[in-house]
Amino acid sequence: MKERFNLEYLNTFVIAAETGKFNVTAEMVYRSHSSVSMQIKKLEEQINMPLFIRSKDTLTLTKVGETLYSYARQILDLNDSAFNSLNHSDWKGSLTFGVPTDYADFFIRFVYPKLQEEYPDFNLKTICSRSRELRNDIKTNHINAAMVAMEPQYSDDIFLWEEELCWVSSKDFIYEADSYLPIALFSDNCIINNHSLYCLKKTNINFKIVFTSTMMDNIASCVKTGAAISLLPKSLITDEFRILPLDFLPCPFTLKIGLTWGENADFAMLDFIKKTIINSL
Repeated sequence: MKERFNLEYLNTFVIAAETGKFNVTAEMVYRSHSSVSMQIKKLEEQINMPLFIRSKDTLTLTKVGETLYSYARQILDLNDSAFNSLNHSDWKGSLTFGVPTDYADFFIRFVYPKLQEEYPDFNLKTICSRSRELRNDIKTNHINAAMVAMEPQYSDDIFLWEEELCWVSSKDFIYEADSYLPIALFSDNCIINNHSLYCLKKTNINFKIVFTSTMMDNIASCVKTGAAISLLPKSLITDEFRILPLDFLPCPFTLKIGLTWGENADFAMLDFIKKTIINSL
């Protein structure tokens, strides 16, 4: 008999790949941290290859992990479609909601429990990714609605909140004027990446990108060590950082977070999600 993947393990793997953290994954699948680790280990034993490169703060997919992730998304989506079809359910019976990776903790702690309470009979699923990837997932009907970074070309988004973007360093970072300014930058298709490069190119400062990552936590860790500076949303800036003065490196942009959705949206539900997010800020 041919071996088959366990759907629960695949679901846990996909969430871990999208959040980059076992502790957040554990909260989302209502399992312990050790149980999540065990499920990933079972998958790795099944294919006899590692799925993640594990570091202290985050998980990064291996090449094999990237391949399995692509298949796992398709398998889970097909499973959901079959289940919903056989149960005569439609969008009103399930919700797949997208959340920017950097705001996953906020959503899981404050918004998701209220959605469960308000819609106990809904099949609720959360996907974490970058905002532009979430928009693509809406176009391909992988998700129904999402929190996203707002951009001018998307005029239909519902505004949720706005925050400053600040250049930050470690408390003891020292910039030598005759040297280059080390920069930590997001490495994927991200609006903060665009804003960062715009700000840097508008100055006469000699800079060099010394660190890139798709994960905010990795960028923050790099800055905390004093290895580089970076542009971060103000809500994610803690006392461990020093905000650099505007006359040194200004940023004319803010980060607006909005709500977007796909076809056949339930606007009553979207309104509830909007109010829940705003009240939870």
